[in-house]
Amino acid sequence: MNRTDLQEEYIHQLIDGMDHKTMYQFVYDTLDESLSKYSEAELITEVEDYYPELLEDDTLAEDGTLAKDTN
Repeated sequence: MNRTDLQEEYIHQLIDGMDHKTMYQFVYDTLDESLSKYSEAELITEVEDYYPELLEDDTLAEDGTLAKDTN
């Protein structure tokens, strides 16, 4: 078995051993880490491409950036 085969088998075993809650958390954490590396403009573009309804009129400031958090 070479490295690629071993890695593939290991990944399959890890996935097979996860319940849905664990898998959901893993996917969430991975996406959160990845999206945290985006600039604000890149994040807005990504959301516009896939889920534009998330960017309602009051979500963006006049300059096209995200509105400041008021919490």
